[in-house]
Formats: sequence, C-alpha cells, structure tokens
Amino acid sequence: MTSNRRAMLLMLAFVTLWVAIEALAARLLHSYSPYQVVWTRYAVHLALMLLVWGWREPASLWRTRRPVFQIARSLLMLGMPASWILGMQMGVPSAAAMAVFWLSPLLILGMARLFLRDSAAAPMWTATAVAFAGSLLMHEPSRPPSLGLMVFPLGMAMCFSLYVVMTRSLRTETLHANLFYTAVGVFVALSPAMPGLWITPMPHDFLAMAGVGVLGFVALYLLDRMTDAAPVSVSAPFAYAQVALTASLALVAGIGHDVSGGRAALGLFLIAGAVLFAWVRGPQLRVRDAVGTRTSP
Repeated sequence: MTSNRRAMLLMLAFVTLWVAIEALAARLLHSYSPYQVVWTRYAVHLALMLLVWGWREPASLWRTRRPVFQIARSLLMLGMPASWILGMQMGVPSAAAMAVFWLSPLLILGMARLFLRDSAAAPMWTATAVAFAGSLLMHEPSRPPSLGLMVFPLGMAMCFSLYVVMTRSLRTETLHANLFYTAVGVFVALSPAMPGLWITPMPHDFLAMAGVGVLGFVALYLLDRMTDAAPVSVSAPFAYAQVALTASLALVAGIGHDVSGGRAALGLFLIAGAVLFAWVRGPQLRVRDAVGTRTSP
C-alpha cells in the first residue's frame, strides 16, 4: 500500500470515529456543560497515556524540542469547541455553522501550501472543491442573526485546519509528545473553570464521557499517524466523508438534522464522487513538503 493511500484510509478512520464521538457526546450536552464534556475527554486521554506509556518512561510524554509550538497547537483543540459553543449560544444556526466549518479541508490545502510548501496537485484541489459543494447541499441554508457571528464557525474551521497542518509540521517530534501536549493544554486551560461548572455525572453518563475520551484519544492517534504518512494535501478531501457518514447516521438512527431530499442526494453524490476520484488519483501523485522524518520515542 502506498503512503498516500494509507493516509487516505487513516483520514477515513479518523472521521468515522469523529461521527461516533459526536453521537455519543450529543446525549450528554442536554445535562452537562459542554466544557465539562471537553475537559473530561482530555482527562481520560491523559489517563490513558499514563497507563499505556507513562509508567515505563514518563519523560517520554513531555520531552519535546518545541514546547511553545506544542502548547499553541493544543489550544486549537480548545478553540474549536469553544467557537462552536459560543456560536450556538449567540444564535448561529447549526446548519449555517457547519456550512462554514466545511471550508476547513480547503483551508488545509491553502495552509499546507503556505507553511509546509505542500503544493496540492490540481486533482486534489478539484476533488476538495467538489466535495465542499456537496457539503453545502447537505446543510440547508439559513441566515444567522448577524453575519458577524459567522466568525465563530470560521474560527472552528481555522482551528481544525491549523491543527492538522501543525501536526504535520511536528512529524519530527515523537508521537507520545504530540498526543500528550494536545491533551494537557486543554486540560490545564479548562481546569480552573471546572469547580463552577462540574455536575457529578450519573454512572451511565460517566461511562459515556469516558467513551468520548477513549474514542477521542484513538481519533487523535489516527490523525497524527495520517499526517505522518503523507503530506496533508493527499488526505484533505477525505475529511468530507464525515458529512456523508453523519447524514447516513441521521437517516438510519434519527440522530441529528434531517438531510433527506433531492439536495441531500445530490450532495452525497458529489461527496462520494469526489472521494472516489481522490482515491483513484491520489496514489499516482508525487507530493512532497518541507517536513523531515519522525524521531523515535
């Protein structure tokens, strides 16, 4: 299997877990602060790292040559949910927010070109643009109370896109350190707010929160491996599979907004076609960027 195709499969696995995390977290947000759910997710993430790797060589978790860069990247994982939470509180319709958020794969291509000298081939730009058009069709247009409020979903897109690109640039760091700093920055930043927000969860809700943490850890592991396998321009179009999977889950299980109808069918067709096109053409591309090789733990 080529490194390009391996990166594509890892992105598909990542977005599949992303859908599962959102479905599991959705049932918690009616009873608990979303910040508590986010904090618990990264607390579980850190606990897993300590159990799996920390007991043997604790220093391997925080040993890095780029601590400031690591913390800055970590805070993007706080900025992304915070932008969503603030946007929803300010009245941004969820469909409008997601329509803007799905600019993120295109932003990944642009940021990778700017910061990593990863010049996406024309077929990948085409596939990503077509998939973005499909994602717009999957979300019914709705106007926010103010166009200025769209800064929140745009912030989400910027945080996610920059996180992916920065993770690729940390390929020379160890996997342990990358995953540790991703969690510890969010955990430390939110900890002071927890006494005022904390609601002791019921046992089944605690299990759901822990499940979000476990799935989130695995998802970020897959994302790190994806950025290590190949330049991010190769896998960017495959992020739109999340839209198709979420729509399928909504239709089958009644979770999320209703996406049935002609618009949704056309959107699914465009996304599926773009992903298939990228899958066929991707292994043929020779893409390089300015990033070196990963160091061993």
